[in-house]
Amino acid sequence: MRDVEARKSPRLMLLVPPRHGKSELASIRFSAFALGHHPEWEVINCGYNLDLPMKFSRKVREIVRDPGFLPLFPRTQLDPESQSAEAWNTLAGGGFTAAGVGGGIVGKGAHVLIVDDPIKNHEEADSVLTRDSLWDWYWSTAYTRLAPGAGVLIIQTWWHDDDLAGRIQQQAQSDAATDQFTIIKYPAIAEAWEYRRVRPLQDGGDQLGEIERYPEPLAHEHLALREIQRAAGTGVPTRVADDLELLRMPGEALHPERYSEEMMLSMKANQPDRLWSALFQQSPIPDGGVYFKKENFRYEPVAPAAYHRNVFQAWDFAIGEKQLNNYTVGVTLIQDENDYLHLVEMVRFKSGNSFEIVDEMINAAQRWGSEKSAPLRIGFEDGMIWRAIEALFLKECATRRFYPPYEVLRPLTDKMARARNLQGRLQQGRVYFLADAPYLNDVHTELTRFPTGVQDDIVDALAWAVNLSIGATPIQPKKPKAQKSWKDRLNEAAYTSSGTSHMSA
Repeated sequence: MRDVEARKSPRLMLLVPPRHGKSELASIRFSAFALGHHPEWEVINCGYNLDLPMKFSRKVREIVRDPGFLPLFPRTQLDPESQSAEAWNTLAGGGFTAAGVGGGIVGKGAHVLIVDDPIKNHEEADSVLTRDSLWDWYWSTAYTRLAPGAGVLIIQTWWHDDDLAGRIQQQAQSDAATDQFTIIKYPAIAEAWEYRRVRPLQDGGDQLGEIERYPEPLAHEHLALREIQRAAGTGVPTRVADDLELLRMPGEALHPERYSEEMMLSMKANQPDRLWSALFQQSPIPDGGVYFKKENFRYEPVAPAAYHRNVFQAWDFAIGEKQLNNYTVGVTLIQDENDYLHLVEMVRFKSGNSFEIVDEMINAAQRWGSEKSAPLRIGFEDGMIWRAIEALFLKECATRRFYPPYEVLRPLTDKMARARNLQGRLQQGRVYFLADAPYLNDVHTELTRFPTGVQDDIVDALAWAVNLSIGATPIQPKKPKAQKSWKDRLNEAAYTSSGTSHMSA
């Protein structure tokens, strides 16, 4: 915490499993501690509704009222005229305000802004509307309440790549000028070797650095030291070097005195993978995927030729002011004679230009389809974007004298339902990807993080293309003409065209 306090306008994010005391320490104890040192500060605590912040407010107020608090912090005393649970003040002008996300905090200031559990559950996290509303509220309402040099503390379950925690991390990575948060992430079960740097201070005590994680121990003897410590039954970190402590090795529980490894593993066995990963490991999706499993991907060095095979193309559009973070994606699948599907091309780009989208669509169709050599079917999702570019598409087709067959696909509001056929094909091992395709990493990342990933444009395009292929009869290769035997050739030579023998004369 010393490192955080030393920074100007500190930003801190806690990603900790439930029931491990994060709100008790950060929302309650830290608020009382901050007001004890700075009774003139204003603290705002926000949650997904007002109930939880009100509970925190009462507990912080009880701590400040406690007779043992005054000798430690004599400058911090409650204002007898302002002691409601929703908002109370100190005699020095500071105080504590409880608010729900989306609620009004106009007129309030914040030297410390705490956002604790802004999303209720994974159903809310899956809602684009909820995520967008929370993002707008954070920047337009909560963030504008900050006093100069104020700190922000976000405590939440990291439900989704695109929720508040996810967006803030992405924003920080893409733009160094934005708020740079210190991320404190504690998985319930360690997934790596966790160490902490320790630097002795001149006036005594230790300066504790951030946690460092490694896939393997820094030295083999660390494992032996840890096993000795475990056998002794002590939870004290193992000092493995003058400035390095071993906190946990892979598989160890975060708070074994309260939640043992056995209990954690039992909870994992009873939880869906997605909930376990988000709630307890603070990762929105397991590395192996949930909806689309890593082990279901099939790869090939070379795809079959399109000649005399069905070709399916589908497009997922993104255009306009609210879609600037999304991609327009077009995919091309070849169906072989055994009904296996092969992803042979993906076009993916960001554009607000209708002409660019139409140009890419027709180019892709010309590259892969013709009625004689490769029967082509193209699908476009029916919606505002397609209706806006349809006339331009038809005009460009007429200009090029190229008229590919297409159909307008009826949209489904449930993306997971739309992707069900794609999921089934992958599970059957009937979809192949080019092993050296430049887009393979994007495809793999988006599919394994679905449905909690930031982007789902590739998933949508692939799902539409697979749905186009359902019910299509694979084209069977023509059987080679049978070679005539020497007897057949001799008989042909022995008879005239009328069927009579040359010897009959």
